[in-house]
Amino acid sequence: MKNILPVPPEDLDPLAAEILGGLRGQSDAKTLILGGYFALKHYLNYRQTKDIDAWWSQSSTPAERQAAINLLTKVLTQVAGQNSLELDERRSATTLSLELKRDGATIFSVQIADRDRELEPPIPSPYPPVQIETLRDNIGAKMNALVNRGAPRDFVDIYAIAQSGMATVPELWDCWQQKNPQLDLHSAKAQVLRFLNGIEQRRPIEQMPATERTRLTSVRGWFRQQLLSLPQQLPERGFER
Repeated sequence: MKNILPVPPEDLDPLAAEILGGLRGQSDAKTLILGGYFALKHYLNYRQTKDIDAWWSQSSTPAERQAAINLLTKVLTQVAGQNSLELDERRSATTLSLELKRDGATIFSVQIADRDRELEPPIPSPYPPVQIETLRDNIGAKMNALVNRGAPRDFVDIYAIAQSGMATVPELWDCWQQKNPQLDLHSAKAQVLRFLNGIEQRRPIEQMPATERTRLTSVRGWFRQQLLSLPQQLPERGFER
């Protein structure tokens, strides 16, 4: 796997730039670890995003997390005021979402979740003291998303990583296996295939714009022939969790 250091994307969303600028140099931001596609965009920049995805540092205390939330709320309140936006907050059991809205519609969000298994310690981001996950850790999380969610953007992300030469197919699956040592690789591939079949049923090639058909055929073929390489007989069930 290539050893690549993160760099700020040239087309960083202006709101993201304002938010990260407000966090730069603030000690209470040290518990935040950039993740998701927002982090990947610092290693491989190929699409836009309207979110800052982040993890809590595994060593952070409840008090440190609350201090980071207070800082984020202050920064986002300032950004909202400067851009005629409203700030809203949503929480679930594991995720905090701070959303910038206009006329009730979310146009940008900062989402922070509890960290899953960490393959490598995070490294300094271009916005210290905010940290960023390593490329290996990011790829492991992206493979998790492909196996567990299988959204079209998850397929796009993994295909882009592979085509860039940043990771080989065995390295992609090795990252997933390290994140999920208790799960079966064959079942993971079967689950990805079911997601792919669902996408193909909802968006058959013949119904796609003519200019897209060759590319989509190539992408879908890569997943079947390269990433999955599955035998004909597949298990009918996904993971037992």
